[in-house]
Amino acid sequence: MERSTRAVPPPRFQRLAGLLFASVLVGACSAGSPSSAPASGAESTSPTAATSASAGSSSAPSGASATVEMWSWNNEGAYPDVHKDAQSRFETANPGLTINRTYIAYGDYMTKLKTALAAGSGPCIAQIPWAGEFRDLVNSGQLMPLTDAVKTGFPTFFDPIVKAVTFNKDMWAIPLDVNTLQIAYNKTLFDTLGLAIPKTQSELQTIVDKLKTNGKFGIAVGNKDQWSGGDLFFAQVAYADGTNTMLSKADAGQIQWDDPVFLKAADAVAAMVKSGVFAPGANSMAAFVGNQDLFVAQKAGMMYPVGNFVTAGITAKVGNSFEWGLFPFPPPDGSTAAPVATGGIAEMFVVTKACATPDKAIEFLRYLTNDDGGKALVANDFIPSWNYPVPSDKSALYKNMVEAQSTAMSRVIYTTKVYTALLNSMQGVMEGTKTGQDLIDSLVAAAK
Repeated sequence: MERSTRAVPPPRFQRLAGLLFASVLVGACSAGSPSSAPASGAESTSPTAATSASAGSSSAPSGASATVEMWSWNNEGAYPDVHKDAQSRFETANPGLTINRTYIAYGDYMTKLKTALAAGSGPCIAQIPWAGEFRDLVNSGQLMPLTDAVKTGFPTFFDPIVKAVTFNKDMWAIPLDVNTLQIAYNKTLFDTLGLAIPKTQSELQTIVDKLKTNGKFGIAVGNKDQWSGGDLFFAQVAYADGTNTMLSKADAGQIQWDDPVFLKAADAVAAMVKSGVFAPGANSMAAFVGNQDLFVAQKAGMMYPVGNFVTAGITAKVGNSFEWGLFPFPPPDGSTAAPVATGGIAEMFVVTKACATPDKAIEFLRYLTNDDGGKALVANDFIPSWNYPVPSDKSALYKNMVEAQSTAMSRVIYTTKVYTALLNSMQGVMEGTKTGQDLIDSLVAAAK
């Protein structure tokens, strides 16, 4: 099965609400070989199967037995368990209705989804990114507005989250959970080598040098599917821009992408690449596959990016071999800023106009987000996008992620061409073939 992924707050998280989604307010006035699955309660990795099956479900009359096709790229970690839990409850309560889940590698996902939708044979339910592709799909006219549907049977999603999935006065997606991205580190190895969580980038470099001396890599990054490189950039923008507004202003055309804030962030990543902070071969490793293997095998002392969408998977693979934890990228030397993570929506789903049984699709999304859905999310270390209580017995790792939400900074560019330019250029930066200025030049060109 292809393993690929892409990873608020209750009242105590209101600061994140104001910070993380300032961009929304400004911008509105971011394989293996496929195999066949069983026909009932199916879980497939075949996009072809999804396309043909959804074509069949499109002809099913409302109220009759039907198969509701659902596409996602998140078959890494515990997301499939959450999806399967909702599917089981939904199918038990609705005899004759079947959810067919298909997981497609992230690198292929949007191309296949757009192709299927253009042919009128896409899935009923589709996971979509919350960056530029989201608004592109809304503008394509291929999605169903959910403004009225969300008023019945859904939880009260956090207001900033609702704003993030609202465009042209309509709500277009159901947000399942939120995340923060941090660096995972091998606490056992750190203790053995006398290392502490870094408070500055110089301290991070010292840690990497010490790891290398002991035959270990520094931070393992999987950038084959590109999005991780974008998040390396966003992690540095968080410090270069203390206001958490510059990304949204550039997105809205209020400032230019050659603003010194963005060059400072790009140069910071390029400098870390040059000094060997990252394990070699980042562009050849898929996120949560090659880089996770290095971390789990203790060949790398750290791994990035890591959020609640993958912590359960890492914990299962690490087992009792070592203890691990999380910390955000440290601020630059001389900065007075406290360490902060980046964050945003993790999974969100839309209902497409290719679906002939949208009421069934919407009902399944209610099962994903009802009380039992929230319980399944929290049990698997995910943070629901509505006010769901945190059990007192949750792990220190989970509580770390929840706490990080309170100060998390934005990690989204809504303009697709600019975001694509960022991801492409970051691969060059990670290879050492492009400079920070080269990256900025590409953003400026894409914005024209």
